[in-house]
Amino acid sequence: MIRRKNLRVLTAIGLASLSIFSGLHMVNQKVAADAEYSEAYNNSNYESPYAKDRVIVALKSGYDYQVAVADEGLTFQNTLSSEDSAYEVVLYTVKEQSAEGVMEAVESLKKNPAVAYAEPDYMVQATDKVPNDPSYSRLYGLTKISAPAAWDTFTGSKNAVVGVIDSGVQYTHPDLAANAWINPGEIPNNGIDDDGNGYIDDVYGWNFVDNNNKPLDDNGHGTHVAGTIGAVGNNGVGVVGVAWNTQIAALKFLDANGDGYTSDAILAINYAKKMGFAITNNSWGGGGYSQSLKDAIDSYNGLFIAAAGNNGTNNDSRASYPASYTSSNIIAVAATTSSDARASFSNYGKTSVDLGAPGDSIYSTYMNGGYATLSGTSMATPQVAGAAALLKAYKPSLTTAQLRTAILSNVDAVSSLNGRTVTGGRLNVLKSLNSIK
Repeated sequence: MIRRKNLRVLTAIGLASLSIFSGLHMVNQKVAADAEYSEAYNNSNYESPYAKDRVIVALKSGYDYQVAVADEGLTFQNTLSSEDSAYEVVLYTVKEQSAEGVMEAVESLKKNPAVAYAEPDYMVQATDKVPNDPSYSRLYGLTKISAPAAWDTFTGSKNAVVGVIDSGVQYTHPDLAANAWINPGEIPNNGIDDDGNGYIDDVYGWNFVDNNNKPLDDNGHGTHVAGTIGAVGNNGVGVVGVAWNTQIAALKFLDANGDGYTSDAILAINYAKKMGFAITNNSWGGGGYSQSLKDAIDSYNGLFIAAAGNNGTNNDSRASYPASYTSSNIIAVAATTSSDARASFSNYGKTSVDLGAPGDSIYSTYMNGGYATLSGTSMATPQVAGAAALLKAYKPSLTTAQLRTAILSNVDAVSSLNGRTVTGGRLNVLKSLNSIK
């Protein structure tokens, strides 16, 4: 795999509070995809920021990735599609590396009979059993979502893996280490791809920024998210996650400055699919409509939980991707406060944002073994991911659709989300857990 130069991405944090998926299936998938490709084919968005040195291209069946674009002045860089994708999706470097060069390449590729669609590589924005953890009292969100009452029944297990697609995870953190996913098919540090997944010594996950096996967090955002999902419970240290006992895999595609690419997000999603992770947390978003990103999400068999965005706007009228994609496995999450108000910064949408969860002033794990309070839909999203991990571990036979339904059909109705989310409510872990017993 080949690594590219980074571009700017902002984490989905409210900075003010920072104190910091048989052939039949393939046919059906392609038919469904064809119904949507017109948007990517005809309406490439050149206003949203994008990388100036490359393009994402989907090639129709039967075309060679080199021959098909031989006259386009492109250089092969990487394959983004998974094995069962409707088309072969390829990342190419453009000859003229500028905004205009990318625009000209995309428009030229649209006329190429071998091309299903072409698009820029958009930038994205990163968005009553009580434990003895000393800072538990600071975690109002857990009480709001009825996690303590749910813990009377179940506190989690290693039956579920959550892929944190973010800036990495400090998996050595005292409050996270015991819940860090360790690849059972890999022998550490032997320089061999033991499990044959294309990644050497990927013990804790993968670093798609530097293309190596060290997905440690150097930003803080991913570690904060991970703590809300599954900081170790009842260990006498720090905080506790929604799932006391779980597995958190670090899929790093944002760097220390909050930089990342849609293309790297696709690789991370494909990794989660290949490794069979039931859930991914996606506290990021932005950029224009990307068909290649939507295809990756559609192809992923797990639950894709996404932050609604932090612009305080209506996603029904102004989409925020990836949360706004129509993929059936997405849950889009808004942020609420300690009083169940919709956080002022949180995006909403009666038809496009599914539910709310606490995301204002959330205390969780952070860099260097520490803790921090952050706000944003980034912080609300892992509340739902943690709940999903708890439910999936309790009943591993749950399908993605069943897991999604259990969460969305059992919310607490709150007035601030009535008419502003699909469910009109805020996450309730206890009700969700009881619904699958």
